[in-house]
Amino acid sequence: MEYSELKLQVGETIQLQPRDGEDSRRLHGKIIGYLPGASLLVTTPRSHDKVMLIREGQPFVVRMMMGNRIVGFTSTVLRSCARPYPYLHLSFPEEMEQIVVRKAQRVPVKLFASLKNDNPDFQSEKPHSATIVDISTTGAMLVATEQLGEVDDKVLLTSVLKFAGAEKMLSIPAFLRNVHADHTPGATQDVSYYHGLEFAIEDQQDVLTLHGFVYEHIVKSQSD
Repeated sequence: MEYSELKLQVGETIQLQPRDGEDSRRLHGKIIGYLPGASLLVTTPRSHDKVMLIREGQPFVVRMMMGNRIVGFTSTVLRSCARPYPYLHLSFPEEMEQIVVRKAQRVPVKLFASLKNDNPDFQSEKPHSATIVDISTTGAMLVATEQLGEVDDKVLLTSVLKFAGAEKMLSIPAFLRNVHADHTPGATQDVSYYHGLEFAIEDQQDVLTLHGFVYEHIVKSQSD
């Protein structure tokens, strides 16, 4: 992939992974500008709301989303600037690699969640507790100790997603598409109920957060 194919968007989140030492943390910044063939300008990553100390010459693996592709390349900090705000000049990529992401590609997770069901037979005073065990941009699989609904029920899934170093609570409208029980081997009473959800998100900001969360996990799995 040539750098001329790199369609950069100001404001887009990128992931920075240090290449030196034992620090393998995945940091995040935002693109604020670029000059093709010269440098890429990104905001300096923060940790616990404090600007991180990034030295000039420090090498990174940079990853970002382009449509349904994850693009990655190596880069070096050319300049670390503090004024008028903290930002970095990164060397412009010479060679890049890309991975095509399937729209419904699921990533394994363990997220605590709650579920509300419009079906009167499954309504309660408090939302039902469940665990999200995998998620994609189009749906998720929930596990609970009880059946939370029936196929085609309209539900509301609420969970906290951590993306780009921040946490956001999402309440996602969805439909139950399949439900099945799984008995624990060797147990007489332990039963787990698996619920397949299809998302019906309307809020564009929630769509962006969900996509960012899923793609960040895909990037992490590819780089491990």
